[in-house]
Amino acid sequence: MILKSLPLTVSIVLLATTPLPSAADGGDQAGRGSRMRFEVMDKNRDGSISRQEWRGSDRSFEVHDWNKDGQLSGPEVEVGGRRETPVEQADHQPNRFERNVNWTAAGFTSLDHNRDRRLSANEWHFDQETFRRVDRNRDGALSQAEFVGSATEDDDRGDSFDDLDDNNNGRVERSEWHGGAEVFARLDRNRDGSLSRFEVVGAEPAATDVWDQFGNLDSNRNGTLSRNEWHWSLGNFDQRDANRDAVLSRREFERNPPNAAATNTAAQTIRVNARNRWTDGVIEVRAGDTIVFESSGTIVMSDNQNDTATPAGSRSARRAPDAPMLNQSAGALIAKIGDYGPLLVGARQTLVAPVGGRLYFGVNDDHLLDNSGEFTVSVKVHATNITRD
Repeated sequence: MILKSLPLTVSIVLLATTPLPSAADGGDQAGRGSRMRFEVMDKNRDGSISRQEWRGSDRSFEVHDWNKDGQLSGPEVEVGGRRETPVEQADHQPNRFERNVNWTAAGFTSLDHNRDRRLSANEWHFDQETFRRVDRNRDGALSQAEFVGSATEDDDRGDSFDDLDDNNNGRVERSEWHGGAEVFARLDRNRDGSLSRFEVVGAEPAATDVWDQFGNLDSNRNGTLSRNEWHWSLGNFDQRDANRDAVLSRREFERNPPNAAATNTAAQTIRVNARNRWTDGVIEVRAGDTIVFESSGTIVMSDNQNDTATPAGSRSARRAPDAPMLNQSAGALIAKIGDYGPLLVGARQTLVAPVGGRLYFGVNDDHLLDNSGEFTVSVKVHATNITRD
């Protein structure tokens, strides 16, 4: 126990004596009476953060650039600021990787169906990583105070683990963390001065864990979804409500929203660099599309030139402790659709897209800096015609 506490002690001393190279730390700054989040990055002291000043990934910058104007300013850099997107703009497919967009008291009340002033896991319809981070006292539920958040404890709930791991080494160091020091310390359970994927994201769902989206939303268990059980736009609700009875049956919920008929796309080829966490496939898919993957290539996953992998995974069948998919072989080709995933691709795979969004590809490894090589994946999307019931 004493040995495990030493790295934290050293980290505290360093933080007290040396400015962080990327101290985008809302919590620390709030404690010092700072006027803005990410203040250390504001080199020209104009009260806003440009992309050139931002020290972090492109994806992380996009997360904080709420109005998409190419700079962080106003509410985006206010200490304790929260993105409050109206639900009428939340048109995403609901799934276990969906991000909550409304961190207000009203947003809390809309989720608290049993009115017990706490959100249990059964009432939470969004990604588990955010739930874990917001649950300050680790009791497995969110109080309204935890949900709304505090200006003095910045949990940076907008950024995911992969958003923060800018150097792709499978860890989030203190210099990569954009939130408060107290939240970092709370998440750093083994006190080693960095955050592992497990510490931030939690345990990966078992392969047999089936996510029942409809059942999770059906709070009164009556077999239909009313509009007060729907936490996205009413436009999305009405698209699914084929018989116009103001409730969604399971069949209506699970069907695709009506769209114009789409044709099958030609095969596209993407090169996946083994050092990048996610490579943009520049391919948009819809929920229900059938995607066919054909992959090839060999990568090296360490300084040991014999530590190789094909798209199916490590030739030695080893696992990587903090890889995105813990129950799959290290080095395997994986994908995600928007924030949904990861999904195993391997050498050959055919799957039906559970959600709509953009395709991204990566390798199932934790430390990417010592990787070399690339995979090549051919992607064919079969989009079916969609008609009303």
